[in-house]
Amino acid sequence: MKPITLLVLTAALPVLAFGADMMTPAYYTGNLKGEADVFLSACQQIHMHHPLENPEGRMPDYRIPRWGAFGAGKGPTRTEQHHPAEDLHIGQRETAVELYAAHDGIISTVRDAPKYRHYISITKIITDPDGRELGKLVTLYGHVDLDLDEAAGLNLNGKTVKAGELISKHLYGQTRGGPHLHFEIRYYRPTDRGTEEFYSMNGSVPGAGEWPKGRWDPDTGYGFGLAENHALKL
Repeated sequence: MKPITLLVLTAALPVLAFGADMMTPAYYTGNLKGEADVFLSACQQIHMHHPLENPEGRMPDYRIPRWGAFGAGKGPTRTEQHHPAEDLHIGQRETAVELYAAHDGIISTVRDAPKYRHYISITKIITDPDGRELGKLVTLYGHVDLDLDEAAGLNLNGKTVKAGELISKHLYGQTRGGPHLHFEIRYYRPTDRGTEEFYSMNGSVPGAGEWPKGRWDPDTGYGFGLAENHALKL
């Protein structure tokens, strides 16, 4: 059994450094920083449920390989692209794996995605105290098998779920590198339309922080979140 270590965050404590997240270059140049920081501060108050933890508090053993860590370099030179998520490999290439919602929100299911084949996303609208939308917090669960889920009677597309609620029972068995859960945290602006192609694959622009070079779309979304900024240790 893999233990969970939680970071305790309260409104009275300082917000974790946003530099740990993987943000669009427009954030670091100052074009988006002001509005994004307000949104990120609100997001960090949402403590996420572990995507493998069942209602009894148990979860299977898993590992995150070096190349599946958040920010790991991808491509022939390891600089063309960086991994915006964490890959959780469960047991000995297990595919019968239950997944649970990391937070409240509305589910969308997608098939035939270039990167993930099938995936599930959960969207939560983040608002300020006056009800004004600050942005969208989205978690993405990649490499699931929606066909097997639906055959088992689990079809949640368009449904509202609560944190810790069962959202899938199957990983896809033929995923490159072996079956695993690709878990992403995404940050969108209020006007952004969330899509699977979150960052550009057509051109290279400067990144920032630990990611000195990467392929990004500076006009879509704020960036990708680090799980620990939501009190979630993977």
